[in-house]
Amino acid sequence: MTRYVVIGAGAVGATTAAELHLTGREVVLVARGAHLAALRETGLRYIRPDGTTTLQLPVVGEPAELELRPDDVLVLATKTQDADTALAAWAWQPVGTGVAATELPVLTLQNGLDSERSALRRFSTVFGAVSWSPATHVAPGEVISPAAPIAGVFWAGKYPTGTDPRLDTIATDFTESNLGFEIVPDIVSFKAGKLISILPNALDALYPDSPLRTRAGELVRQEAREVLAAAGIRAANVAEESTQDLSGFVSQPIPGHERIGHSTWQSLVRGATVESEFLNGEIVLLARLHGHEAPVNAAVLARIGRAVAQRTPARSLDDNDLVTILPELNTVPEPA
Repeated sequence: MTRYVVIGAGAVGATTAAELHLTGREVVLVARGAHLAALRETGLRYIRPDGTTTLQLPVVGEPAELELRPDDVLVLATKTQDADTALAAWAWQPVGTGVAATELPVLTLQNGLDSERSALRRFSTVFGAVSWSPATHVAPGEVISPAAPIAGVFWAGKYPTGTDPRLDTIATDFTESNLGFEIVPDIVSFKAGKLISILPNALDALYPDSPLRTRAGELVRQEAREVLAAAGIRAANVAEESTQDLSGFVSQPIPGHERIGHSTWQSLVRGATVESEFLNGEIVLLARLHGHEAPVNAAVLARIGRAVAQRTPARSLDDNDLVTILPELNTVPEPA
């Protein structure tokens, strides 16, 4: 039986591990800090629309605590900014007479376009994936997963191209565990499509909802579409191009556990680092590599970088601040 070593126990990682565990798949969860301590002491408090369950998942804090096996699949579920450090820590761990980088596949769940490149520097088999999940992790030992009956949805493919029978096994295990899973031939385009959709996450973390914030979100997306096109990267419309039946992927209300913000907001609330350098920053990087600039995404990246450094509370900035960093909003017409 395949064992899944889920590296990163946040919202997506813990939800994935929990659902696999609940259907009898063998799972080891890798966590750190206060979250690790809580998981060891009391287990994972897994909050779902049909009730709360405490799961006693096998959990470790570092590679030295686990003996890897030839049938393992590494599932990298850290935030993007932590991916390279995690990849370096796990790649050279012994597996039989080899090491993880040559013997095991790694499934990367990060947002953006960078993690697969980092993984491929070390791992010979990389499966890139796009994940959709409305789960929330802000308290140690607890994850709120409101989507039901399907807890999460994934699109995955061998990176950069190709096929691998091990991906078929992963697809079967995930789909039998209340996790939608589709193998796609061009994973880069799917990841680019999701990247465009989540570029406003930094704005969501910094500013309360407002018509101006909505307009700013469309500005960062439109600039990204132009940059990706100039870089020769096709951005898929994930929902339209998917063959999955997504009717079972519905975020259900859980009284007392309403979802307030996206992943960047959650990181800012926890006082953690944010992944904006690999979202808005990816657009800035691609633009500069191709002789252009991406001033809108650069301005948003600089603002959230300053907010993190100054420990600015989530959503404590106002429209005046937003217009200061994006003066072009004064010339963008209101939606009809």
